[in-house]
Amino acid sequence: MRGPSPLSAIIFAVLGAFLLVSALALGILGSFAYIAVASVGMFFIAAALVARAIPSPEGRAPAVLALAALALVAFGMTALGWGILAGAALLALLNARRAGTQR
Repeated sequence: MRGPSPLSAIIFAVLGAFLLVSALALGILGSFAYIAVASVGMFFIAAALVARAIPSPEGRAPAVLALAALALVAFGMTALGWGILAGAALLALLNARRAGTQR
């Protein structure tokens, strides 16, 4: 049995739900911006799932950063997305090295 959800998972889930409801309202009003808002909301929901699935805080940050980088690449901001993805990989490597030296 798992314990309570981390605070980051709760915040990401609430933000994602708010954005999805906002996208629904924009869609009802006839705005095509609902597509972008719904996409961002779904990435926040995915970040909440990642934050819930990764048990250690050291592994959670690189995983959520990698997801955000993939979202930026998908939205066309490729240079920024690849930069953040490289930063997430570097952070994961540093965390793994630090965990290896502490044992």
